[in-house]
Amino acid sequence: MKFTLPIIATAIGLASAAPSWESFSKRATTCSANTLSCQSTTVDSCCSPTNGLVVLALQWIVGYGPADEFTVHGLWPDTCAGKQLASAGCDASRIYTDAGARVKAADSALYTRMNTYWPSYNDDNNLFWSHEWSKHGTCVTTLDPDCYGTSYTANKDLVDYFSKALDLRDEFDLYAALKASSIVPGKAYPVETIRTAISNAYGASVKLDCTSKKLTEVALNFYVRGKDSYEITDVLTAGSCSGSVTFPVKY
Repeated sequence: MKFTLPIIATAIGLASAAPSWESFSKRATTCSANTLSCQSTTVDSCCSPTNGLVVLALQWIVGYGPADEFTVHGLWPDTCAGKQLASAGCDASRIYTDAGARVKAADSALYTRMNTYWPSYNDDNNLFWSHEWSKHGTCVTTLDPDCYGTSYTANKDLVDYFSKALDLRDEFDLYAALKASSIVPGKAYPVETIRTAISNAYGASVKLDCTSKKLTEVALNFYVRGKDSYEITDVLTAGSCSGSVTFPVKY
């Protein structure tokens, strides 16, 4: 999970102060809760995510997070064709280097959850979260402050983004799905056995990535119904795992 923040480095002036919320147009859009992302190009971007094929990437990293839990790598809105968006993010006015402090001030309980279930193994947590928000969170069009109307409060978009990722992690409990199929850490399994266990649990194919024949990441794809109801769908690529794969013990 290596990452850089080139856009953040060039946007320190923007990061040092919050945008002026009063400058937004406070668009009050009436939205259908039944609209499914990627099914129409005419739906208002506040009502349905424009980047409507969303990836939830969950990690299994030795030495990080609870021993019996996958942790979050990120929640990544992709194009409807499955292509990644630009690394610079989608809104320069909301590129931050202090996402951790912003979340802690707005919702301390969420901040605690993030430290437990969204740890960085490459740099400090704040840098990791700031990267994920700036590159990916700003591309969730339904989280544009303009879409909240008069209900917007400072950093509500960050809170909603990180909360959704963690809620999905809880809902799609990969460890429990694997354990239900007698797949537990400390043993090696055919990759298709792991893939089938998760697919059977949640009704869609998943992407499995490995490092040195060890499982490190599982990705699930979603469409979004309405503004924020996620519905799992098949992934577009199988991932790097092949043959026999070790599900390592974390500690």
